[in-house]
Amino acid sequence: MKFIKFPIVPILGGFSIGILIQYYVPITLVYILIGLVLNVICFGIGYFINIKKKSNSLFYESFVVLLCLNLGVLSSYFNVQINLKTHISTFISEKNIVQGIVSEKLKSTTYYEKFILKAEHINEQNCIGKILLYVPKKQKIQIEVGNKIKLFESPKLLQNAINPNQFDYSKYLKNQNVYHEIKIKKTNTIYVSKDTNFYFYIHFIKSKLLKSYDVKSFKKDNYNLLMALVFGEKTELSKEISNSYTQAGIIHILAISGLHIALIYGIILWLTKPLLRFKKGRLYIFLFSLSVLWFYTILVGFSASIVRAAVMFSVVALAKIVNRQANIYNSLAVSALILLLYNPNYLFDVGFQLSFAAVLSIVIFQPFVRKYSYSKHRAILKIKELLLISLVAQMGVLPLILYYFGQFPLLFLLANLIAIPLSSLILILGLALIPFNFLFPKAAVYLSILVNFLIETMNNFTAWIVKFDVFIIKKIAFHEVLVLLLYLIIAALVYFVYFPKSKNFKPILVSIIIFQLGYFFLNSNEKSNNEFGVFNSMKNSLFVETINNESIFYTDDFANSKSSIETYTRGKFVKKYRIEPIKNVYSFNKKILCIDSLGVYNTKQKPEIVVLTQSSKINLNRLISTIKPEQIIADGSNYKSYIKLWKATCEQEKIPFHATTEKGFYRLK
Repeated sequence: MKFIKFPIVPILGGFSIGILIQYYVPITLVYILIGLVLNVICFGIGYFINIKKKSNSLFYESFVVLLCLNLGVLSSYFNVQINLKTHISTFISEKNIVQGIVSEKLKSTTYYEKFILKAEHINEQNCIGKILLYVPKKQKIQIEVGNKIKLFESPKLLQNAINPNQFDYSKYLKNQNVYHEIKIKKTNTIYVSKDTNFYFYIHFIKSKLLKSYDVKSFKKDNYNLLMALVFGEKTELSKEISNSYTQAGIIHILAISGLHIALIYGIILWLTKPLLRFKKGRLYIFLFSLSVLWFYTILVGFSASIVRAAVMFSVVALAKIVNRQANIYNSLAVSALILLLYNPNYLFDVGFQLSFAAVLSIVIFQPFVRKYSYSKHRAILKIKELLLISLVAQMGVLPLILYYFGQFPLLFLLANLIAIPLSSLILILGLALIPFNFLFPKAAVYLSILVNFLIETMNNFTAWIVKFDVFIIKKIAFHEVLVLLLYLIIAALVYFVYFPKSKNFKPILVSIIIFQLGYFFLNSNEKSNNEFGVFNSMKNSLFVETINNESIFYTDDFANSKSSIETYTRGKFVKKYRIEPIKNVYSFNKKILCIDSLGVYNTKQKPEIVVLTQSSKINLNRLISTIKPEQIIADGSNYKSYIKLWKATCEQEKIPFHATTEKGFYRLK
């Protein structure tokens, strides 16, 4: 293919577009197959024409991309397990017996331990599918990865995000083919048995390695951070530490990624250097390095970022064997394509996006880094290189960080200058501790004390950076459109870096103007969307009234409402807001009556909408006959039994009923 210098790139582009099409506009299998047949025919015609002409035509090249697009659609369809007849959802009935294997342990909540259960049987039927399993901590059931589980409970579909702009955990899980959940109650019977399967052996090896470290030599938070850094084990990592690293702009060092693979690969090459003396030394090094890299990849959880790095270094290692220089763009594209073939939903994984954006940015801006990092002094050269690489990597992920996290740490360069070398040293020593733990346990104790000191230093430095709160820009309102427009600015900047002429500065200015116009349009659009809303809040009630980008939040518990308020204001581009206590009566196009736990209301009031909160002690039939409201709302602060009863009453009286626990945020325009 001569239509581009890097042939894998357009193939990846077509495949990715196909995944996006199937994700946002699902196509049935029949139409996918029809499209695939037509594409194959056109591809075949183009191929034979090319053989005769002995050169690639635009017709042929276009159908190569279209064929990849169609394959992307097909791959995405079959990846969604709920589309398959063998999926667990096909066999769910009123009473169910579910059997499966625990494939993963997740970070626990206050009251529950969380696991991913890989279903194998339901009601004696073979099936596939994953279930999010909640087990109460009070039951004190010992469950480990690899255990077989048998329980008598009906899987329920995961509930989508029910408040505006909040993180949609169900969507995140669905991208991993988890569509159902089971919450074990105290009265439920659950049978747990040990089994020798793939998950068991991986968990067994990982547990042995984790337990080999001398816990007494570490502070609790330091030990948990080391386990996150070396093994990707974040289930015990404290929220305070995680937030601190996020705000400092160095959370990426805790993600198992290219840094880990690069260090391990470098250590392997150093240790196996004597093998080069043998005739097949390169082959032995290649096989050994790949075995270690992929074993480590499986051990730490097979995340998108680590698999991407493992695939790319595998390509580099293969290139060394065949004595060919691997092109970095094709290597990146190949690793991305392999990942998406394995799991098309990786395309929507935040780690996948951030990882590729950072690496691609470093590669693209390499001429800039080389030009401005030159120095005769090696120490200065390394510092300048580290600063510039951190800068261009941050530039590549900036649009995604603003969109997903809504904040930007201005001191990220200083933070990375210290944290990256320090975390690399901790990682090397943490890996070195493994053989010491088993072979030289006494020496391992002293090495552990050193590692603990280094982690403590890094934690203290991070905490110090976070203290400069004024340098952390928070609550940034960002939109998908702005992500694309900001990448347009970065693309114009890349063009200028490669062709630094004064006339090539114009595209940067034009793209900035387009970005500003896009922001102005989105802001103006939200300004016209005035609304009154009722949030789904479990512990307290929360209402909002938004007019011209200014909001009034009504709540009696700001602490528990803060998170919902922040996500709402970000998504709605709200510039100003204030907090007021909950009132009984509101007026927003329609009259709204709020009835709390006391169940007191004025019968003379004739509201169109009634909001029931805090499990109101009322006779709903009497209220309906007296007030005759147009609609009744029940927020999340009510008992489920009350909501069920009110819903039945409204259905009987033929009055629209909106329960925020079922339908989510209520919006009155």
